[in-house]
Amino acid sequence: MQIFLILALLIAILAVIFAVQNVAVVSISFFAWHIQVSLAVALLLALGAGVLISVLVSIPGMVRRGWNNASSKKKFSSLEVERDNLKRKADEAASVREQALKKLEESEKEISDLEERLASFSAALDEAQERLNSTPPSGALPPQTPPPSASPATPAENPPADMGNNP
Repeated sequence: MQIFLILALLIAILAVIFAVQNVAVVSISFFAWHIQVSLAVALLLALGAGVLISVLVSIPGMVRRGWNNASSKKKFSSLEVERDNLKRKADEAASVREQALKKLEESEKEISDLEERLASFSAALDEAQERLNSTPPSGALPPQTPPPSASPATPAENPPADMGNNP
């Protein structure tokens, strides 16, 4: 802002010097108008007209830029809101992922523990099966052999097992 003021003051000083040095009267004709003014006033009027024309020509561009800036600011703020929402969703997804990984680790540990228990139960079952196969049943008596007797058994003493077929 200070530079602008310094430049404006410098231009004003140059304009005063120009007006003081160019006091000669000139005749200006424009269509039906004829005017006699000093050269400095004529040049300053021409300079002012040029500035005015350039400002008028640049106004539509400035307005368009203003509209574009306003729409860009709206778009920017909506993109910031969208970014914040996406950031929040990403944080939530990361949190859910962490929880899922924790549950997965816990499940894998539980599976590992269950596999170990299953292996120990399987080993205990195999061991019990081997004991059952190697020892006689606890309630059963070992097969007995008949004591040797002096006389062989007669058929009358030992009836045949199939009694239903006798006539």
